[in-house]
Amino acid sequence: MIIITENEIEEYTRKMFTDDGKTIISQHKVFNGEKDFALCMIEQTLGLLERTKINDEFVIQYLKGLVYLSQDELHHYKEYLKAFVRKDRVIEIAIQGEKLSKQDKRVLSEIMRTNLAEYTMKGEYQSCCYSAMKAFLITAYCILLKDVNFCIGSIDMIADLDDELQSINIYKTEHERDFIKLEWHSSNKINSMYMLYKTQYPGLDKGSILDLVSADVIEEDYYFKDERFSIAPSILVKQYCSIIEHEVNEIIKLLNFDDNPNVHLMWNDMKIYVKKHDIDLESTTFELRDLLDKLHGLRNKSSHGGIITKKEYETITKYKCDGLFNGLSMKKLEIKNIKISPSIEEISKYMDFKK
Repeated sequence: MIIITENEIEEYTRKMFTDDGKTIISQHKVFNGEKDFALCMIEQTLGLLERTKINDEFVIQYLKGLVYLSQDELHHYKEYLKAFVRKDRVIEIAIQGEKLSKQDKRVLSEIMRTNLAEYTMKGEYQSCCYSAMKAFLITAYCILLKDVNFCIGSIDMIADLDDELQSINIYKTEHERDFIKLEWHSSNKINSMYMLYKTQYPGLDKGSILDLVSADVIEEDYYFKDERFSIAPSILVKQYCSIIEHEVNEIIKLLNFDDNPNVHLMWNDMKIYVKKHDIDLESTTFELRDLLDKLHGLRNKSSHGGIITKKEYETITKYKCDGLFNGLSMKKLEIKNIKISPSIEEISKYMDFKK
């Protein structure tokens, strides 16, 4: 086992690139050998991800290039040199430079495919988790610089706030597999979930996302795991209903009908208003008016200190599983006419998917 510590990560990544806003200048050079070429491509990709406006087309092309680099013996590197270098002697020297090891290529293949999946697996109304993508790229970068000389079975990434890497643990295996197992652990679970939920529910207010994270952590760590925590259903119903109430009120404000109340509506008035204007969450299989009806009694019971049974709480979990919070997020994005970039169509184009 090898542990790349936080100090080592900081040392490896301190001067990876400089960016003057127009050009990203990498520390490693493309003509110093295949390994430097890979490190340079990672530096360029990280540089792009650090920018305020991310060029997803370029990021995808770099990720694809790194996958190609992991597949064939020098083929992709030679093709690059032939396309951009006129002098045969420069090409000859570059090819003789340090090559990627077998383990380097396995790491590149696994990590770059994982990052590409961040694009291919996203929904139209979800964003990419760029902070996690950066952490994966830094992991590959550090491992390439570390020169691991054993067969890698798994890689464990330990992250802290904002997906900043604290350590990278590399585990040996006696029998090489077709893949390397990638594990992600966070020393701050709430922060880790918040970073994830920001990408899954970009339409929700920041406060709603934080409340949703805290409720889901309580649900997962106490309600589902500890039978003695009998008060949890009441706490959770109150928390989830407060998020719903806030977000539906936000939707009402955004729709801005002629009779817009311009004040926060309590549950009953909110329910009446939703029915009157037939407001619905088009992406869900249930109607918003039905949800507000079914949760009204539970909401009042939890708000006034009533005990919620496990059977009653299943109503909440069912709506959650049926895409409640994704539906609220999508509704707000649609009303605001916000398009999450890159779109599925753009990704298909960048990935060269056949229609």
